[in-house]
Amino acid sequence: MTNLGFLLMNSTKRLKGELNRALQPAGLTISQWAVLAALARSPEPLTAVAVATATGMDKVTVSGVVQRLVAKALVAETPKPGDRRARELRLTPAGQQRYVACAATADETLAAFLAPLPAADQATLTGLMQQLEGETHDNNLSTR
Repeated sequence: MTNLGFLLMNSTKRLKGELNRALQPAGLTISQWAVLAALARSPEPLTAVAVATATGMDKVTVSGVVQRLVAKALVAETPKPGDRRARELRLTPAGQQRYVACAATADETLAAFLAPLPAADQATLTGLMQQLEGETHDNNLSTR
């Protein structure tokens, strides 16, 4: 019998590798892309803790990724009003442009990854994954 957990992990590893290769010409890693995407999708600036929560990365990893993105002038850091320790993160105009360009790359990479599946199966897979990512699933895992 095939182990579903192994299949999910292996597929994720393959997709991450393909996405890393696709993002390389833009000078980004998948972790950097995830941070850019989290910032681009937020209507407000985010702290590193909020980015860590949104991306599933730990705060130390996010901090290093943010510093590399700041060095590339893709992310700006400013002090958070009312909290001397926290910094607000937002995309710079160059970061917004890079996000838009790489969003197309990410979409193309995902489309190529899923191409072996008919459109109906892709829709079913998306629905099933959304169920797994839903609040009920998260709550069930946290009570174990």
